[in-house]
Amino acid sequence: MAGEDIEEIRTQAEYERLFRSAHVSRTRGDYEHAIVFIRRALELRPMDPEAREFAADMLLARGEMEKAAEEYKAIFEADKSRTSAEEKFARATVQIAEGKRQKDLLRQMIENPDAFRSSYQLPPRNPTVAAVLTGIPGLGHVYCGQTVKGIVLFLATSFCWLLFFALRPNVGGLGDPISRFVQNLNAAAVLFLCLAVSVHLYAFVDAAVTADRISKGLRDLAEPR
Repeated sequence: MAGEDIEEIRTQAEYERLFRSAHVSRTRGDYEHAIVFIRRALELRPMDPEAREFAADMLLARGEMEKAAEEYKAIFEADKSRTSAEEKFARATVQIAEGKRQKDLLRQMIENPDAFRSSYQLPPRNPTVAAVLTGIPGLGHVYCGQTVKGIVLFLATSFCWLLFFALRPNVGGLGDPISRFVQNLNAAAVLFLCLAVSVHLYAFVDAAVTADRISKGLRDLAEPR
């Protein structure tokens, strides 16, 4: 009897050592050694719920969610007091369901991209609103969902106006300032003035056309075929 007690004490001491080592390894992010230690601990205490739950945690960390969920469920069914296993089972089930949903969505995108694209169209855009917003170049395109194009147009227009004002002639002195301004305009200033106005006009027209195209596209999708 004493011999059995001594052996049990040794087994328990070794189990606790292995379990502590598994915890330390997991804390350090060394999952490989954590799994080795917990498996060896389970060889000594195969039905220990704490060790089984730790092993299930390792399965989850490795992405084996189905196996982890099965183990959490088995642990809770064997011991209803282990609510932590029940909570982890619920979370793992949700993750599995979300993973399947994303896989199905990706498969639908690959198999039927047109149908998927149509479900994520922008709402109708008003061409008049787009044109008015283009008082600030590019803002109308942002309104139409073309953010990058809007930013490019804003920067291009701003750059051209900046260079124009930097190169414009000095109109100080006596006489009509407008006449002197026009007479003293140099070619570089005129060039950037024309570019600034042209880009601004393009942004104005293109924003309205883009908004109208979006609205027409949505109407076409809504019409029965």
